[in-house]
Amino acid sequence: MACISWTALAVPTVLGQGLEFTESNEPLHWTAYDRTGAAWLDVPAFQDPHVGALLRAALDLGGRVPPSGHAVTHLEFDRNWGWGSSSSLTDLMAQWTGVDPMQLHFATSSGSGFDVACARARTAIAYRKTGQKTAAWSAVSAAHWPVDHFALVYLGAKQDSQLEVQRTRPNPSEAELEAMSAVSRSLAAASEVGTWIDGIREAEARTSRWIGQPKIQDRFPNVGATLKSLGAWG
Repeated sequence: MACISWTALAVPTVLGQGLEFTESNEPLHWTAYDRTGAAWLDVPAFQDPHVGALLRAALDLGGRVPPSGHAVTHLEFDRNWGWGSSSSLTDLMAQWTGVDPMQLHFATSSGSGFDVACARARTAIAYRKTGQKTAAWSAVSAAHWPVDHFALVYLGAKQDSQLEVQRTRPNPSEAELEAMSAVSRSLAAASEVGTWIDGIREAEARTSRWIGQPKIQDRFPNVGATLKSLGAWG
């Protein structure tokens, strides 16, 4: 089955996640700390559904997973924000076990994988799925973007992106996908605020029609800014 997709413009955040491993004689243990230093996960590694799935997939891909020791992750952002704690963990796990991060992603998730590509990116990227379990991307310069007009706002309602991906939705037409790709290309080249406003409004309107959910702008009609949803809509 052919995979048709649009070119998506993606931007990595400055804050991310780190992983440290200490050898020991105890069975492999996993501890995850949030940005305040509080442990929100502290379990035998293979007993956690998400961590265990990544470890087993890494083994299946020929990765090196030690049977003992202590792996520790540290988030640099509030885990409620949904800035990619799962995708950055996938990339960290791939680096640690010596497997390809995208292969590890597609072995454990049905998401597009753009956020895993962003985990190690140092600039914006143009991302496109090239198959059911393959993707390609290239660096995009953001030096000319009107970034003084950009801001991120957390609405206090993080969603499960994986559940959103699994929702049944009609497949967009090739014409619709190409129209979205054109928006991405326009934004990547744009230096004027007006062009960004027009592009974001078009992307929001097209996505809203496709997934059958209202635009985030509709929830805040009196806000004097152009709003774009990030990640799982809502």
